Amino acid sequence: MTIEEVLEITNQVENIDGDDVYILNRGMYKGIDKLRQRVEKEKEDCMFSMLNEDVEFMCNNFGFALAFRPVKWKNSKKWIPCLIYRYKDEWRRVVIQYANCLKCDWNGSIANPTDPDLYITLENRFDIMKKMNQLSFCKCPKCGSEISGKAIWTEGSDICYE
Repeated sequence: MTIEEVLEITNQVENIDGDDVYILNRGMYKGIDKLRQRVEKEKEDCMFSMLNEDVEFMCNNFGFALAFRPVKWKNSKKWIPCLIYRYKDEWRRVVIQYANCLKCDWNGSIANPTDPDLYITLENRFDIMKKMNQLSFCKCPKCGSEISGKAIWTEGSDICYE
């Protein structure tokens, strides 16, 4: 997306990991409607079909938002969407993954902040990834045991950090 297209959706700027990004949260109804209209027009584009899933996830789960982050592409700057989660009063880039408990029968979605693709365009990406790997991670919301992925949010749990 171009900056003009992003500004049609949101003008709220936050700094995440040293990167100024544009934020769209679940309370920004006009921006969500504009984004959904854009997604409908561009439904053949893979990025927009994935973006539609992220918008639905954000709207159905507290603490999540979308960040449009700058990525240099050839001679221009593109704005790529990324899910973020509010963790200990800071926004964290996350990918939604499927995980399971290593002891009981729980399985569900998790928000993982350690995926390297989240930081690939940042100059200090290795320092940020090291910091993300040192966070307190969630345990199983059912029995409290280890789960199969690194998560700062798990489906079925309100808050999973101390």
